[in-house]
Amino acid sequence: MTLTDIAFQNLRRRKGKTFFLLFTFILVVGITIMLNTLAKSMQEDLQKSLSQYGANVVITPKSDHFTLSYGGLSVPGVDYEVNHLDYDTLTKLNNNLDLRLNEIAPKIVGTASGKINRYLILGVDFPSELKMKPWWRINGQLPREQEVIIGSDLAQKENLVIGDTLELNRQSYPIVGVMLETGGSEDSGVFTNFKTARWITGIDSWSIIELNTDHPTQAAAYLSELLPEAKVSEISQLVEGAKESVDRFSSFSLITSILLGLIGVLIVCVTTTGNINDRTTEIGILRAIGFRQQHILSILIREISIISLCGGVFGYLIGISLPTILAPITFQKSLSLEFNPLVALTVISASVIIGVVSILIPAQRAIQLNPSEALSSI
Repeated sequence: MTLTDIAFQNLRRRKGKTFFLLFTFILVVGITIMLNTLAKSMQEDLQKSLSQYGANVVITPKSDHFTLSYGGLSVPGVDYEVNHLDYDTLTKLNNNLDLRLNEIAPKIVGTASGKINRYLILGVDFPSELKMKPWWRINGQLPREQEVIIGSDLAQKENLVIGDTLELNRQSYPIVGVMLETGGSEDSGVFTNFKTARWITGIDSWSIIELNTDHPTQAAAYLSELLPEAKVSEISQLVEGAKESVDRFSSFSLITSILLGLIGVLIVCVTTTGNINDRTTEIGILRAIGFRQQHILSILIREISIISLCGGVFGYLIGISLPTILAPITFQKSLSLEFNPLVALTVISASVIIGVVSILIPAQRAIQLNPSEALSSI
């Protein structure tokens, strides 16, 4: 019989304590992997959303502003030297490979007078705009030339529906769609294609160009030099709240993992110490029949190594499985089961190391027992 066989037999005889230690390792490893898997998934999902949807750089015409002040009080001033974004600007952006653009959405923004009110007119490229703003939902169809779509607030305020006409600058335009509520300024806007927007507003340049790029900070700095006539802004505040929440959850996962590791070490130390105290007679008999100190130490290390190895394996499998169940409930998103050999090896190795380190102090006490003292309790 080998020392490993003796270790297995000892674990089988003490099923309750073996199961308790095994459950401790499974719990520590499982929760650690689950939290870190969820945190990593949230970070990847946020990065994916930023790279696939929404503008992260906005280009607008640069202008100088003159502010009036009377007696220390500022009053509305006036913009002067207003530059324009020519149509060649779009060509420069599309032909520049250094920007790594995922999507580009120019707009023509202006106003037009109706029978009573003035309306906000937005000329957009709908295929590009719907990719940049996946939350846009339109009842009806996309407008063709001389047709418009209206926002939900405008439709409700003026009791307009699909099939009605809207008078803009003394000309009637059929309403072919209504945009569902977005909670933004779009709800009061009138949308159409570029050609119709130019005809209605008389604007012959881009009002806004929204970009989505993989590296918004570098792109904004580069565009400021490429387009001196434009004002380039990076939109970071829109995702700051989501990013902050993800960072907090990641920090919470890291702190929790460290605390769980420490708690696991303490539980294993206390449990193994009590276990060794109960096995005083057994250890004395082993010493009396010729087992050396290193033999007993090897048996104890093999016992905890077997438990921690099994706990690490089962804990990892449970840890990567639970997020696929909890993510749809907690974060309203689905996760696929992903096995990472490197992470699995790291976690299982850490579990075994924690187990061995935890048993060193009580094991050292065990091998120093005097055989005669240990046998005196028989």
